[in-house]
Amino acid sequence: MKNPFKLFILLALVGQVNSFSQDQEKLSLNKGTIENQFNYVINKSNSYQDNKVIKKAWIYSLKAHVLDSLTKEKNAIVESKKIIDQQKTEFVNLQNKLTNVNNNLTEVTNSKDTISVFGIKIKKSVFKTVISFIIGLLFFTLLYFIYIYKNSNKITQKSLKDYNELESEFNLARTRSLEREQMLNRRLQDELNKQKK
Repeated sequence: MKNPFKLFILLALVGQVNSFSQDQEKLSLNKGTIENQFNYVINKSNSYQDNKVIKKAWIYSLKAHVLDSLTKEKNAIVESKKIIDQQKTEFVNLQNKLTNVNNNLTEVTNSKDTISVFGIKIKKSVFKTVISFIIGLLFFTLLYFIYIYKNSNKITQKSLKDYNELESEFNLARTRSLEREQMLNRRLQDELNKQKK
């Protein structure tokens, strides 16, 4: 049993050494993240009492990398701010366009619901009601005039018929009167002729 336990401890130590050596391999002064570069400098530098002795070249190299990273980040922030400003401008422009579209839509909706008559805007429903009333009024007026025309036509026909009958009676009376007059004239002539004889 002691042998497997020793084997386990040995394997664990080999694993720790292997991971430590891999961590050391990952650390580099010219590659990797700034944190890895700092770890590289800390791990590779010498210790003197309570202090670390770091090579000047490493510090200058690390400083250049840090400043380079900061410059990149600042540039990225500036670019991001430019993009944000552009997007804000585009957003404002889009909001203005949307407002204009909404205003145009409102105008179109209002113009769809209204009609202009002699320069006066009237709602279509009111206009339809007024037109329907006018058409109805004209229709009833037409019916009234048709009724009056038919009545007048009947009266006119009756008057013509009465006139014709009256004219016939008048002509008949005139003819009879003429015949009577002629007859009386003949009798008178006959009487005058008799008295002359």
